[in-house]
Amino acid sequence: MNIRVFPFAHIRGGTVLKKLSLLSNRPQLPTWFVVGCVVALWFGVAAYVHAQPSTGEEPRGIGTTGQSTPYDTSLTRELSQRSLESSVLLERPIDPALYQLGPNDQLTIMLTVSKPIQYEVVVAPDGKLIIPGVGAIDVRNRSLAESETLIQQAVARVYRDPLVAVSLRRMRQFKVSVIGAVRRTGMVVATPATRVSEIIDLAGGASTRASKRNVEIIRNGNIIPVDLMPFYAYGDLPSNPTVRGGDVVKVGVQDQHNIIIISGGVQRPGEFTWNKGDSVSTLIRYAFGFTVDARQDSIEVVKVDEVGNIRERLFLNATPDGQIVGDLPLEIGDQVFVRQKKNYFVPSRVVVWGEVKYPGYYSIEPHSTRLREVIQRAGGFTREASLADAVLIRRRLIEQDPEYGRIAQIDPDQRTPQETEYFRVKNRELQRPGILTVDFNKLMNNDESENLALQHDDSIFVPLVRGFVKVSGKVKNPGNISYTPNYKFRDYIQLAGGYGWNADEGEEKVIKGRTGETFLADNEEDYTIESGDAIFIPEKTEGEFWKGFATAVTIVAQVATIIAVVVGLLNSNNNSN
Repeated sequence: MNIRVFPFAHIRGGTVLKKLSLLSNRPQLPTWFVVGCVVALWFGVAAYVHAQPSTGEEPRGIGTTGQSTPYDTSLTRELSQRSLESSVLLERPIDPALYQLGPNDQLTIMLTVSKPIQYEVVVAPDGKLIIPGVGAIDVRNRSLAESETLIQQAVARVYRDPLVAVSLRRMRQFKVSVIGAVRRTGMVVATPATRVSEIIDLAGGASTRASKRNVEIIRNGNIIPVDLMPFYAYGDLPSNPTVRGGDVVKVGVQDQHNIIIISGGVQRPGEFTWNKGDSVSTLIRYAFGFTVDARQDSIEVVKVDEVGNIRERLFLNATPDGQIVGDLPLEIGDQVFVRQKKNYFVPSRVVVWGEVKYPGYYSIEPHSTRLREVIQRAGGFTREASLADAVLIRRRLIEQDPEYGRIAQIDPDQRTPQETEYFRVKNRELQRPGILTVDFNKLMNNDESENLALQHDDSIFVPLVRGFVKVSGKVKNPGNISYTPNYKFRDYIQLAGGYGWNADEGEEKVIKGRTGETFLADNEEDYTIESGDAIFIPEKTEGEFWKGFATAVTIVAQVATIIAVVVGLLNSNNNSN
């Protein structure tokens, strides 16, 4: 007998097909058998890969709580999408004298000779636009106004006494690179009207360590420094320039040794990156101005030396309109302290907003006025109010943990295991900072244990009843599904069309809309799905997919080889008989 045995170690998908093709040339092995083996191989691969579990990461937040955390990738995607949608919106009309045309700009050209003729033309990649019957016009590095003049001259060479009108129909889009302290570095799509702050938003926003004052545009090898603080503080547009195609936007990290500090009677006390030209007046503007109890006649400026020792104390005054008399330049490490009026009376109040009849501010007696009374003064809830999702926020509890702030400044790769665990746990706590646990349904049914005493600056928010459960991830039809009491997570997945391709079954997550807590969906004893919750179905990681694919190919190839050997033996026996 002439039996050929193929070593399993050298059999892979392509080799198996070769061997099967060779066998198919033998009369003993029908063609239908070869085709059957190939079909079985691919079905086996698909079944094996689909059945593999995933060891990938958990979903990093669904965005149901609306909180921004370092792990909330869905929020950064939403922010990027909104920024992209707004990129076609203009803050003001385009100035034809300043707007430079470039490839893919779309123009509308209206010619009036014997009768009106309208052309829609696009600037070509080489900077030229072509008008039928007129020819090509080079508009590279030309403003819209200059280009209109060139077009008029070109048309006048063809037609007698023409009337020409040119307008920008659609701005071009181009790519800009974003690097540095942003959530997602890489390329983003922009237009000539897109500003640096929008580019940062398109990259998912600045990271916690980013400095708004240390931004650079790298353009044709030149570095253009950008200080966004004047834009964020008082809307100074020149401080937030637009970008061009091929720009690289670099967001720097805040240097803790290059700061100036302001505290006391200002709206936003804190640390700011020092830049050349900073003064007492600019720092107060960056802190959003004085508070109502600020003593504007007693502004203390403390100047320090290189090692932090106080070398000088100065006192300045401000005019009634906030202008600093004898404004001083600041240097690295300088501190500004605005004294506050002693025993200055600030009326205590809370804010009620959302689904109440009369939202707004309400005066209270701290530690005496209670929650139900304020709800009643606000006219009670509307019919669309979701009492299950209503919250009481105590702003005084929203304080930055110094240890959390310290760890946040450390590169993740350099944190100790203890620091990493502390940072992770604290992040979960900070998803809903300052929120007090209140059951508003029990509150309105006269349960006094829920009728908490209020404090100054408390905030009561009553959201609109959502009436749906959000299903996202690897399902066929992701979206909002109408809430049905007693439905399980698999019911909602079924309503969303079932699992999609490469869904990681068994790793589904349920995210509570009210608390932000995340549960493994299979642990149904730990939670109950309510209106406003979210269900996330992750995708198998790419590494697991290809690992499963390779394993499946090997297994099916070996099975196909065994079948070929057995058939060869049977055919040989038949021939010998």
